[in-house]
Amino acid sequence: TPAPRTMAEVPTQSDESAQLAKDLKKRGFTFVGPVTMYALMESTGIIDTNLVGTWRRGASGVWV
Repeated sequence: TPAPRTMAEVPTQSDESAQLAKDLKKRGFTFVGPVTMYALMESTGIIDTNLVGTWRRGASGVWV
């Protein structure tokens, strides 16, 4: 998991997102690329790119 301390350090893609995009394209999906898949992984909570030291870092997606 990335550990960005500034917004400039927040990644926009990873090896995993590139591989996911490649696999989905093989299965017939269109408009999928490594950046789109990285955004999907962020939005579903697979990866946490919130800045280190902020209140959201490490928080689960479940609100109690």
